[in-house]
Amino acid sequence: MKLTSGLVAAEVKGSIGWLIWDNQSKMNALSPSMYPDALSVIEAYEADPAVKVVVMRGAGTRAFISGADISSFEKTRSDAAAAEAARKVPEQLRLAMLNMAKPLIAMIRGYCLGGGMGMALNADIRFASSDSQFSVPAAHRGVAYAPEGLKQLVDVVGPSVAKDIMFSARRLKADEALRVGLVNRVVEPEELEQVTVEYAEILAANAPLSIRASKYFINQLGLEKAERNEVRMVAMQKEAANSEDFKEATRSFMEKRRPVFQGR
Repeated sequence: MKLTSGLVAAEVKGSIGWLIWDNQSKMNALSPSMYPDALSVIEAYEADPAVKVVVMRGAGTRAFISGADISSFEKTRSDAAAAEAARKVPEQLRLAMLNMAKPLIAMIRGYCLGGGMGMALNADIRFASSDSQFSVPAAHRGVAYAPEGLKQLVDVVGPSVAKDIMFSARRLKADEALRVGLVNRVVEPEELEQVTVEYAEILAANAPLSIRASKYFINQLGLEKAERNEVRMVAMQKEAANSEDFKEATRSFMEKRRPVFQGR
């Protein structure tokens, strides 16, 4: 992969691929040049069979992503037409994250605001430090938040909590974010990376075809029945049932050992 912004980093450690938002002088705020790089990272990890799980994080300890880089707004949001054009690559990235077959975990420390919270919602699972804070300040910025992003928020926390977050633009501390279901787990800051890695390694050791099917099925169940790809879901069930991994799971159970899955 070729990264050009200098604000996005990628690193593979074992079976975990890391996507790192690294704009620390602006608390990892998202500038337009970061989206194409992040898209390249996600596409590379999706294509790499050695990567089983993807984790995204912010560089440093102050922020996951503090929002969009407001200094870019004069150019990218000067009017409705400019804003629509500027949303093209971010939307490609959002869809790539949502549709990738592999699990995506957001490891959140510090500020997770605006576009940062939107980015975190692209993940399947969110782990946060106890000092993290969450907000969508659209009501403070005069912004009509995109319906696609709002649907993701509603799907995670429900309509009433989503309205509270959007109407008030207030910040939620980590304990409230956990209570309303915005994050899956909250741990002390110094434990966050270890806990996240240990969990990611559990997923990496499980059957890839099973995880891929579960992710796809759960996403499909969020659609109206007429919009679901029932044919593909049936095919994925058959693929898993006929797989070597299914046979390996049976053998390992009988032999009282841990299974070694190959994703086929």
